[in-house]
Amino acid sequence: MKVVLVDYSVGIIEVVRLCLQLWWESTEVLPAKNGSGGLELVVKENPDLVLLDIGLPDMDGLQVLSQIRRFSQVPVIIFAVKNKDIDIAKGFELGADGCIIKPFSHGELLTEVQAVMHRSCCEPVATVEQP
Repeated sequence: MKVVLVDYSVGIIEVVRLCLQLWWESTEVLPAKNGSGGLELVVKENPDLVLLDIGLPDMDGLQVLSQIRRFSQVPVIIFAVKNKDIDIAKGFELGADGCIIKPFSHGELLTEVQAVMHRSCCEPVATVEQP
């Protein structure tokens, strides 16, 4: 599975990469620290999934999502913060397939990825078992 991960936080990028690669060994995580870099990766790499933070330094993540939807139906999971219900609703309106609220656990991440990939008919190999 090829995943474009758009988030300004190096810590989030590393944690998400580790989590996905531990669960699905063949996962390739392609990071971008800003929206323009994320858009370039989506165009160039044709990923199976995009993980997209709404709060990016160069452009709003919702703008990035809107631009992605102009040329691709790749599954997109947005990262949002608590108490930003309007942003979350707008994300779904613009075509997000899932949402993860920061801060999140590895179980929440894996479960949401599994559910979104299952709905898009590109189910990852392993299933998530909750402890």
